[in-house]
Amino acid sequence: MKFYLKSADAWAAMAQACEQATTCIDFEQYIVRDDEVGQRFLALLARKARDGVQVRIVLDAFGSRTLLTSKVLEETRKSGAKVIFYHMQKPRRFVRIGGLFPRTHAKLLHVDDTATYLGSMCMAEYMRNWRDTMVALEGPAAIAARRDFDGLWRDLDDGQLDGDPGIIGGNRGGYYLAQNPKGGQRPLYEALLAAIMTARHSIRLATPYFFPPKRLRRALKDAQGRGVKISLLLSQQTDVAIADLITHALLGQWRHLDYDVRLYQPTVLHAKYAVIDDDWATLGSCNFDHLSLILNRECNLVMRDVGDVALLASQFDEDCRHALPAGTETPRAFKWHNRLVGRIRAMISQAL
Repeated sequence: MKFYLKSADAWAAMAQACEQATTCIDFEQYIVRDDEVGQRFLALLARKARDGVQVRIVLDAFGSRTLLTSKVLEETRKSGAKVIFYHMQKPRRFVRIGGLFPRTHAKLLHVDDTATYLGSMCMAEYMRNWRDTMVALEGPAAIAARRDFDGLWRDLDDGQLDGDPGIIGGNRGGYYLAQNPKGGQRPLYEALLAAIMTARHSIRLATPYFFPPKRLRRALKDAQGRGVKISLLLSQQTDVAIADLITHALLGQWRHLDYDVRLYQPTVLHAKYAVIDDDWATLGSCNFDHLSLILNRECNLVMRDVGDVALLASQFDEDCRHALPAGTETPRAFKWHNRLVGRIRAMISQAL
């Protein structure tokens, strides 16, 4: 298992793996932008398709919307690569907010039967220097991830929106877990809650923004009541302004509950991972919010091997060294009406 902590490093490793592909490349991504990074990677996939490699691409229709009418996408399809956009919206004047979901928020790449990459990294030039996480998988977890993509592709190819409600596969050291918005089953959310409810001494969550659904809030509060230390590492600023507004509106609540809350300073913290005690951890595409835990397709790795968990715990400590305790950082200059909107939306998120 190999970790990548910078987007540019992961992109290079993924491109190298694709260059070596001989039979198949499967790629699923929330955001691929029509910029130099996205165009270069899609051009690589198109070239491999022309060389006879089977290439299947699933892109989210909202996150990757800049590609919908792009020349590079047209060339990719002409190469023989197959491209499906997840949850295309019909043109209409008004769209219900609920109708925008689900989205595929997954970030996955499978090359032949030899390489699988999973994590939280998208593909866009403006994300190049973000603090993010991608992991190269192997073994039973990688096999389960490839099986999950096969099921998703079959359903999408048949006009269905998603694959099986949940895919779990791996061994005692760790397993792949996919959560699809089908049938109301949320295995990733349930696994996270179960780990929190049995936590003995520490819960560490790293995520760009934090407005958790009710059951997660309650589980964290109960754990804190048992004497478990709750540590939150959030991003000082992200590329989603409304999420920043809600996150900052809720900071006082987490501090009032005596959670250790820190805000990452050097760049955007886009990584999403959790470390609970010394024997449970997860990382992947899933934010710890209502959209990821309830509505969207998400794919994570759950780690139970104490050595792997220790590595992620050490990374959490390293990330915290580049963060400031909430309340001591330089306040963001939100306009008064934006702060009001943030408080209102925070109240709504707390009701979910």
